[in-house]
Amino acid sequence: MTACGGEATNEAPRSARPVGLRGSVLGLYLTLECPGCGQAFEVYQPTVAGMAVGCHECPRCHLVSEVTPDELETALTQFAPTRSFAEMEALTAEAAHLAENWYRTPPLDQVLGWQGLNLGEPAERWLAAFFVQGLLAGLGQGED
Repeated sequence: MTACGGEATNEAPRSARPVGLRGSVLGLYLTLECPGCGQAFEVYQPTVAGMAVGCHECPRCHLVSEVTPDELETALTQFAPTRSFAEMEALTAEAAHLAENWYRTPPLDQVLGWQGLNLGEPAERWLAAFFVQGLLAGLGQGED
């Protein structure tokens, strides 16, 4: 059998219990409870898909544990707010509006101008995800 880090072992990683979750623009932060010593610690996953088979080492007892797909689904259901399609569509539209117009607002339109070009314009689509997170945080529903 192979441990998460690729090291050969006779033991499979134990399952860690998610006890908290907070989202960020690029992934998730899960608070896990170590199955060995009970220590709660936070781990970061770059993507939701990467969370399905994530292995993590407890900072206290160094036990390697994993988050299974079922545990991730339970944590998402328990800790993440659910929104209707209409709510997400409206939120996305507002974020797109902010991302497409923030650099056109005075005095930013003057400050970001260089030789007739507005240097904020290339960032508009890249920033839309950050605006979604900001709007969620403003609603008291998101973090980061």
